[in-house]
Order: sequence, then C-alpha cells, then structure tokens
Amino acid sequence: MRRAPIHNISENLFLIDLDLPLPGFRRFISSWVLTADDRAIVIDPGPSATVPVLCDALRELGVKGIDYVLLTHIHLDHAGGCGDLIEKYPETTVLCHPQAVDHLVDPARLWHGSVKVLGDLARTYGEPSPVNREKLCPGCNIQWKGHEIESLETPGHASHHLCFFLDDIVLAGEVAGIRVPSANPAYTRPATPPPFQPEPALGSLSRVIERGPERICYAHYGMMENAVGMLENAHSQMSLWLEIIEARRDRGLSMDEEEILDEILARDPGVRSFHQLEPDIRERERYFMKNDIKGMVGFVRGRL
Repeated sequence: MRRAPIHNISENLFLIDLDLPLPGFRRFISSWVLTADDRAIVIDPGPSATVPVLCDALRELGVKGIDYVLLTHIHLDHAGGCGDLIEKYPETTVLCHPQAVDHLVDPARLWHGSVKVLGDLARTYGEPSPVNREKLCPGCNIQWKGHEIESLETPGHASHHLCFFLDDIVLAGEVAGIRVPSANPAYTRPATPPPFQPEPALGSLSRVIERGPERICYAHYGMMENAVGMLENAHSQMSLWLEIIEARRDRGLSMDEEEILDEILARDPGVRSFHQLEPDIRERERYFMKNDIKGMVGFVRGRL
C-alpha cells in the first residue's frame, strides 16, 4: 500500500489520506491528527486495512505516542482500525459514544452486519479487532496540551454519532454529510443510510450550528471555512431530499432509487457538480447516494 499524503491543514492539525485500492476511493476516507511535541490525538483512525498507512504517517510526523483516539462513530471506514492501532500504541485512551462500547469490545456483530450490507467493500475495509474495555472512555470531554476538546451527541448518520469541538473547529464526522473538494462548486450530499430518522439528524445539525464553529473538518473530506454556512446548507439539503421523496409518495410516483436519484440530481444545487466528478468517483457517489435515498425511502414508507 502506498504512502499516505499528509496535509497540514491548520497549525498542528493534519489530514491523513487513507485511500483504498478500489476505483474512486481516493481523497475520500481520512483520519485527522492533532500533534503536540511527539504526542498526538487521532480522530477516526479509519479502517483496519489502512492502519499501516496511518502508522507510517504518524512516524513521518514524529509522533511517538497517541494519548487519545476520538471516534465520531464506529462504522468500519471510521473506527475499524481502532483495535489494531491500539495494539501498536497501547497507552491510548479511546473516546466514544456510550452505545459504541460493546461493539468495540466485541466487534463480531458489527463485522457480520457490515459484511451483510456492504459485501466486498466491508472485506476491503478489513475486519476490526476488539478493543479492551479498560481503554474506553464513553462520552468524555478532555483537556490536552492546552486544548479543551468537547464531545456532543449528534445522532443521525448513526445513533451513536459524536462531534468534537476543538477551539473554533468542529470535527464533524458525517453529521453534515460528505463533500468532494475536486469539483467547482464543491459537491456535497447527506449521509443517511438505513435505518434513518430525520428528526434526530436535523436536530443534530441545529445543535452544532448553535455552537457557532468557524471551521468544519469532514471525515469525507477536508476542512472548510464558514462552518455554520456549510452546516445550514447540509440542513437544507437533507430537508430537500426528504421533500422530494415525500412528494413522490404523495403523488403516487415510483419510489425507485434510480428515478429518485435522477430527480435529486436535477433539483439539488448541492450535487450540481456531480457530472464534473471523475468517472470512478461518480460511480462511488452513485452507490452511496442510492444508499442515502434508501434510508430516506425507508423512513417515508414507515410513516404511512
């Protein structure tokens, strides 16, 4: 596996690319690393398959120890490598949502469920290793090297989702969906896989907006200024997708995911640059957009 690009985003905050050997899976999965001297905090270490890449990047940054791993949520592309990373850095404490604890200690059910839903993609991410329960600190806030890092429960993308606030930055995981930096304007979309509930998801966005962060770090992908504006756009975009799907239901139109996707591509300004994306990234996004639509359709049908 090739060396990961390291991007110095802000002060001692770095973005580490965790590319996978799959079409379109570049500049998509990432880990955020905050450094001070030879110590670090890692936010979302990524899948187990890319832990060697992350460790190489940490060595290149001069990191000799990890004090904390912060998990926004425990999907395989965010936290699947947590157990493997801690084997290499055993002094690490892991901050996570209380609901995530049992799955981290015994990831068998998470793994089998991921394989059932994602198939070969889950196998490419790699099977997660267990984390010692004593290493886990659910729902903690921490003081570290002059920084105060606060966690906020932000259910939506996952029921166990957290955001972390560092100075004027929100480390957002997927609360605001994803963005692709290569297009102009930047392509953004929600991240609403099944099972999806819009009330907590929209409420989480509102609570993050109330905090007034100035910058937002996406798990997928990169940092943006005008964090509140980006979060407000994410709120509007999620609402628009729901309105489109609900209106189709009310008019008796097809709830086929492909047809809904075509309407969204025609009406949502956030995905206007979809056709400018590179072909393999378009195919990746088509796959995930249809999964997001599936989550919303499941909710809309469940309300009947």
